Amino acid sequence: MRQLIAEEADVLCKKMQGPFNQSYLPLGDLRVRFYHGDVCDRYERALDLHNGLAQIEYQIGKVTYQRTAFVSHPHQVLVVKFSADVPGQLSGEIRLDSLLRYQTSAQSNGLVMQGLALEHVDPNYYHTAQPIIYGDWDTSRGIRFRSRVIAQIREGALKNDGDRLLFEGATELLLILTASTNFDGFDKMPGSQNRDYLELNEQTTLAALEAGYEKLILSHIADHSALFSRVQLDLSPPVAPAGMPTDERIMKYGNSDPAMISLLFHYVRYLLIASSRAGTQPANLQGIWNSKIRPPWSSNWTLNINTQMNYWLAETCNLAECHEPLFDFIGDLAANGEEKANVNYGCKGWVAHHNADIWRQSAPVGDFGHGDPVWALWPMGGPGFVSTFGSISCLAVI
Repeated sequence: MRQLIAEEADVLCKKMQGPFNQSYLPLGDLRVRFYHGDVCDRYERALDLHNGLAQIEYQIGKVTYQRTAFVSHPHQVLVVKFSADVPGQLSGEIRLDSLLRYQTSAQSNGLVMQGLALEHVDPNYYHTAQPIIYGDWDTSRGIRFRSRVIAQIREGALKNDGDRLLFEGATELLLILTASTNFDGFDKMPGSQNRDYLELNEQTTLAALEAGYEKLILSHIADHSALFSRVQLDLSPPVAPAGMPTDERIMKYGNSDPAMISLLFHYVRYLLIASSRAGTQPANLQGIWNSKIRPPWSSNWTLNINTQMNYWLAETCNLAECHEPLFDFIGDLAANGEEKANVNYGCKGWVAHHNADIWRQSAPVGDFGHGDPVWALWPMGGPGFVSTFGSISCLAVI
């Protein structure tokens, strides 16, 4: 029996395999370089989970520098504010770049980056002669993107210099970054018929500028905290002293600090709120945080447990809104999986296997026969969702 499985069943299983999933790619990087040197007397950074703010404070000489960053769901922008407590101490340069193909142009108060994603990416564990494939810039089927950053300063001077912005003698620097793509659904090939991502990017930028920093940060805090404040967990008073750096706290107390356990619980809620909101894609293996062209496991949705684990706290922590992207994903997957159930198994209903990507692939992955059926031929993706979420109305018939 084992010999027949190795010789015949394995061969038949590989004939059912489709391509490997396509990777979730990093759009680009916003880079800010300051001319104040890199030796500081004090450096502190913190993440305000309740308000969704990343904050940094450090001191160089007699100047204290502060930074506040957040991503606004209501306005769809990244906002970063830099300040110095001594007038005129902010000088440096701003750039936009990407690991993908891109072009950058400078404007009077900002930068625009337009680029092209890959047409094909092999998983980082699959070794081929050409693991990544670009299309021609004008005719490629790859997703196109546009990112724009606007800079505003208080005092000092701001000017463009080729593909970068230079600022000098400022006391405050505000950066507002927007990004958009022409992705218009799992069942549409990216192209000219898709949504006007250039106009969308422009409208989003103008709306954020009209709102201004105070409205941007207040609306962001209101939106984020409304979700985050729905649950409280207080296990006991902290063992570690107040203000102790997190790395030292973990090294010294580990899991003997109950307050640290509750902090990690809240951090997981923060991650779900930050990476799964209505109108977006569901949280994948890396959430929304991926810096690689060939990320681990393609940064996809692994349906045998990892995707479900991302959402274990959604309903128990009163975050039903964060569940919506996953439910939309399941509906799309069922649309593709109906044909796959018929073709692969001669059955009604729908089927999904071990992995899926933004195109809602429902076939077993493996580059048409080069994957290992031991893990790829797992046709329980649909029932896996049902057993995890209970009353969701979707079934896979195999």
